[in-house]
Amino acid sequence: MNVYTVHLKGSQDDLAALERVVFVREGFSWAALIFGPFWLLWNRLWLALIVWLALDGALVIWNVLASPAHSVTTALHLLMHLALGFEASQLRRGALARRRFQNVGLVQGHRLMDAERAFFLGAIKARTNAPTEASGSSTRTRQPDMIGLFPSAGA
Repeated sequence: MNVYTVHLKGSQDDLAALERVVFVREGFSWAALIFGPFWLLWNRLWLALIVWLALDGALVIWNVLASPAHSVTTALHLLMHLALGFEASQLRRGALARRRFQNVGLVQGHRLMDAERAFFLGAIKARTNAPTEASGSSTRTRQPDMIGLFPSAGA
């Protein structure tokens, strides 16, 4: 089961804001590991891309000037890709926060579609169960039949 963080720009009561909701999967990103800078471009993570290119350029210059063993530069490139794979979701959440998206919760599902369905069903349920101020009626909560291990006297 995958866990997704839900990011929203605006209020959950605004239907237009719900159309722009973003789901970020927690965990390791194989796409970021394999494609590296292309993944950064795809997700519009410009600052991370600049840092990636600077580190890659520094490795190339070091490789030309110092002539280390080929296995050392390969290992450093592999470490860069692994670090990006592990930090990919955190980079996306940071970029969304800079664009004023708020983290509004967590959902889980086997696939993204299942997580979206769970989130939107919860949002619809919250909208339909919310008391309206126009009705003017006060809501009474029903007392539970049982508190702890002992039933109430009328049960």
